[in-house]
Amino acid sequence: MPKFIFGLISLLAVNFFMYFYVLLRIAEFLDIKNKTFLFILAFFTSILIIPATILIGKNNNILTQWFYRFSGILMGVFFLSFVSLFFFRILSIILIFPLKNLEFAAFGVAFVLIVYSFYNARNISVETVKIDDFGKKMKIVQISDLHLSSESSNGLSEIVDRINIIDPDIVLITGDMVSQDTPITEKTFHLLKNLNAKSYFVTGNHEYYIHEEKVSEIIENSGVKVLRDQVDIFHGVQIAGLKYRHDKKKTIEALSSLELDQDKPVVLMNHIPLDHRDKRIKLTVSGHTHNGQIVPFNLLVRLTTKYIKGLYRLENGYIYVSPGTGTWGPPMRLGSKNEITLYDLR
Repeated sequence: MPKFIFGLISLLAVNFFMYFYVLLRIAEFLDIKNKTFLFILAFFTSILIIPATILIGKNNNILTQWFYRFSGILMGVFFLSFVSLFFFRILSIILIFPLKNLEFAAFGVAFVLIVYSFYNARNISVETVKIDDFGKKMKIVQISDLHLSSESSNGLSEIVDRINIIDPDIVLITGDMVSQDTPITEKTFHLLKNLNAKSYFVTGNHEYYIHEEKVSEIIENSGVKVLRDQVDIFHGVQIAGLKYRHDKKKTIEALSSLELDQDKPVVLMNHIPLDHRDKRIKLTVSGHTHNGQIVPFNLLVRLTTKYIKGLYRLENGYIYVSPGTGTWGPPMRLGSKNEITLYDLR
């Protein structure tokens, strides 16, 4: 617990500095002298995510959902503003250039980055991954990390339609369908019933944090098979799914305990990229990382996991990490993209 508290305080301190710096630069630009007001404003806005998270945990309704989303958007806007303003501050020092002359450029770049990030987060691309030595011809689609809200759940219709146009053999959903502001109701997930292909789901950390069993039950009622450390066979291919565990050692133990037929290729679904050495697995599909979602967080992700995004070759197979089909926190993406992954297996 002391380690968690220290981490939380450190994070809040960094967040406060970021908010205060941006507000200070705006005040300088507008020639506002009242620094005390800026300090108080920075303090309360930087911790806004805490009461927003507490309130939505107590009562998930339209007001708390919007409050939670607003606090997330604020974090994204302030972060990109900080990056731009701080970069131009350093640039003015290196070039020995008057900062006043660069302020318009700094605010202009911040504005462009923010607008582009919102726009980029609304687009979804289809990434095709070809594997020629899988051992069975099959077309698989993976979606991951949708983090549905009452607003973004409407976008699920487009995702389902695009998957049906691809016409895969099966669909794999590798966790984090929900977020703190997701209404855990049949209405949120009912569009999954429109998927034409057989579909599978494994839980992610956000299902684990919020209401794992209830989410799994509703998704299963939507026609998607939930795999909880289980194996299903589809047209000669074994689809194995591990439920989310915080403990990596226990996840490895659960994988080892799966009864698999070595004569049939195996696709493993696991939310967090798992650095396993199980030679029975031909393809592992994961998500979780979002590829950092907003640069330079992709660099920080590298400190926590070996596999960040894309296809990696293992000893006897492959692991693919999806950057996610949706966003978490601010609905923004910079240096990453939302993705529907199509596996062309041979």
